[in-house]
Amino acid sequence: MIRLETKRLLFRDHDKADLELYCEMESDPEYRFPQTVHPRSELERSFRETWLIPKPMGLLATVLKSDGCYIGRCGLYPHRNEDDQIIPGEANIAFYLARPYWGQGFATEAGKAFIEFGFNNLGLSRIEAGMNANNLASIRVVQKLGFVWVQSGEGGGSSWHEFELRNPTTNR
Repeated sequence: MIRLETKRLLFRDHDKADLELYCEMESDPEYRFPQTVHPRSELERSFRETWLIPKPMGLLATVLKSDGCYIGRCGLYPHRNEDDQIIPGEANIAFYLARPYWGQGFATEAGKAFIEFGFNNLGLSRIEAGMNANNLASIRVVQKLGFVWVQSGEGGGSSWHEFELRNPTTNR
């Protein structure tokens, strides 16, 4: 089921046919950096148990309209507090694209669509974006989308940044 689309991209629920390209993407050490690549069996299990289950709000399969090729997953997912409770009216935005599709504006295109959808259709008041501090491309994307820096920190062996974008039509 197609949930959203842009000029070049379709966003839909994941399908079993996405497995091979998902595993190829997740097996790329440069894509995974600074995390390690997981064994194929773990990738298949994760795909079946996480990505094949449709969610009301979650990352969607990202597909090129021109050829129908799965290039990753993008979208919004619920933002949670330190107690793992969903914060109403807030979401995280994420872009996970296979390396051959980096640097072509796909993350920015997806981001614009999900921001508009999140604020206008879901009524979100705030969208957060977090990334590895060394991921300069992702930092440029969220800044281009209007996100502002909130905080930085360290954890899990790496440094990270957190950015936010507030809905200009709400008072929160």
